[in-house]
Order: sequence, then C-alpha cells, then structure tokens
Amino acid sequence: MPELNQRLSRIFNITGFVFSILGTILFLVLVGLAHYFAHEAGLILKNWELSELVLDSNKAKILFNSGVILYGSFLLIALIPMVKYFKEKNKHKIFIPLAIITCISLIGVGFFSEDQFPTFHYLVALVFYLFVGTLIVYASTILLKYDNTISVFYPVIGYVSVYMLIVNVVTRWFFGQAYTQRIAICLIMLFFLLISGKILLKKENVQNNKIQK
Repeated sequence: MPELNQRLSRIFNITGFVFSILGTILFLVLVGLAHYFAHEAGLILKNWELSELVLDSNKAKILFNSGVILYGSFLLIALIPMVKYFKEKNKHKIFIPLAIITCISLIGVGFFSEDQFPTFHYLVALVFYLFVGTLIVYASTILLKYDNTISVFYPVIGYVSVYMLIVNVVTRWFFGQAYTQRIAICLIMLFFLLISGKILLKKENVQNNKIQK
C-alpha cells in the first residue's frame, strides 16, 4: 500500500510538471502570435504593455486572452501537487491561498479583457501583481531557508523576477514599460517552471532537508 501511494504521488507530481511545461509553451506561443497580429494592426509594440495587445486586433485579443487563461489554469494544476512539499515544512497554510489567488487573478486578467472591462481588468491585474510577487518571495525564502538540497539559483531567480516586477510598476509611467513588464513576466514563468521541475520531480527518499519543526 505505501508503494502504491508513493507511485500515485509520483504520477501526480509528474502530471503537475507536465502541465507547468504545457502552460508555459502555450502562453509563449499564443502571446507571441498575439504580438504578430497586433503589430500587423499597427500597434507599436515597444510602447504597449501586454494587456494592450487586445486593443486593435480581434485575433490578437483572442490569442492573448486565451494564453493568459490557459497559463493561469495550468499553473494552478502544477502548484496543487507542490502543496505536499510545503506541508512537510509546515508552510502550506500560507502557500495555498497565495497560489490559489495568484492563479485565479491571472485567469481574471484574461477573462476581463482590457478593452471591454477596463476597471475589472486593472483590479485583477493589481491583485495578480501583489499576490504573485508575495508567492514568489515566500516560496523562494522557504527554498533558501529550509531546503539545503536545492541550489540557491532557484530562489535567486525568484527574487530577481520580483525585483523586475517592482521595477516595472515603479517606472511604467517613465520608461521601458513594454520591456520591463515582458522581462518580469518571462522571469516569473521561468521561476515557476524551474521550481515545479525541481520540487515535483524530486526523489521521495531524500532525507536531508532542513525541515522546520
């Protein structure tokens, strides 16, 4: 019975990692195509943030919103099996609501398109920014403080992604709004992809974690 449970847990984890990969690929492909059609419609991409791809091209709108909704949904599926990792360190009570609100608000960004629901769009985007930043800082700190089997590289990527997110928010009215936002989003996706692979594909028999009692 323990072997069966371990096997099912392994399958569950691998499934979560596969969804993390698929979500990342789908987002990049769909949003990349949205850039293409938005550019064809006359948008100067260096001047527009991601959500503004929907303004002048229906094709870009469908692709962008679909990419965001799918990524948010797939990320939630990927984060669910990671709860066990944080539960082993007694840190799941904070991780769970942060993960759920982050993913739901991201789905909301795609559902409430900027051209149709600007108020709701900005609201859910703000919630996403706040919670994804908090989630990444929290997860990175747990990795750094309580797990000596994971390289410092992973939390560093997390901290850098949040730093770029803050840079984007602080400077969005002055310079580089299109570039800093895209850099921040790419780093955030990289962080989630890396830690999902590292945590979900981790061997169950590793015993040298520094677990907080």
